[in-house]
Amino acid sequence: MAEIKVLVVDDARLIREHVSRIVKNHFPDYQVDAAEDGDVARTLMTRQDYDLILCDWEMPGMSGLEVLQWARQQPVYRDAPFVMITSRGERDYVLKAIQAGVNDYMGKPFEDASLVEKIDKFAGKRIETSAESRRKAAQMLAAGKSAAGQAKAQKKPLGLVQLRCNAGLLRCALKDVTLQHARVALKREDGVPQLLEQVVVDIEFAADQVVQLNSFISGLSANELRIDTPFISADVQFADTDPEKLEHLTRFIASLKRQKKS
Repeated sequence: MAEIKVLVVDDARLIREHVSRIVKNHFPDYQVDAAEDGDVARTLMTRQDYDLILCDWEMPGMSGLEVLQWARQQPVYRDAPFVMITSRGERDYVLKAIQAGVNDYMGKPFEDASLVEKIDKFAGKRIETSAESRRKAAQMLAAGKSAAGQAKAQKKPLGLVQLRCNAGLLRCALKDVTLQHARVALKREDGVPQLLEQVVVDIEFAADQVVQLNSFISGLSANELRIDTPFISADVQFADTDPEKLEHLTRFIASLKRQKKS
């Protein structure tokens, strides 16, 4: 019987070594090679034919998805088992992998036994991802993008406000506001306030009339589920009890409601 060749691709050295160790311990007759990124993986895959690829998604340079897409364009890897091992478990990522022809998907962290089952299932086999699965994934992705676009169009900012904080004077898009709090979106590159930091929110409630509300940051979140997201959302809790300021804020909220109805 020909020796089974497995390629492990991951830019994190500890994970790469851990996955390689699992394969070697449970399948001592298998040849196991490792690549620290997608470019190295592609080089190794052109030098010899692998029976199974275990690949991370997010890597510098060539991503796991790009490795998969490239592999499916090569006759020798057109139906070679390809398992994506990644922390990205969002629906769109899974659909993109299916559309590109992935055979299976594993989320981090994972149990050793689960990985062993995948290896035992796919090693040495040629299993083409069905055209029907790829077609459905493409349709679901297209539908998801359309729905996301519609939702984005419907959720236009209510206006612009200024946030005075230690990071400076930040211009923000107002996403929601009540008498108690506001939710704003800001460019990460302009600066980010700190959680529980005392801030002042400037809201223009009439022409050339601004109310300045003493507040604090009660929450911060990324607008996109990725480490390099360009926009941050901040929840601002109003701490001001000045009756005149609250009256101006009430008038401002009422004007927003009238604009929404018209």
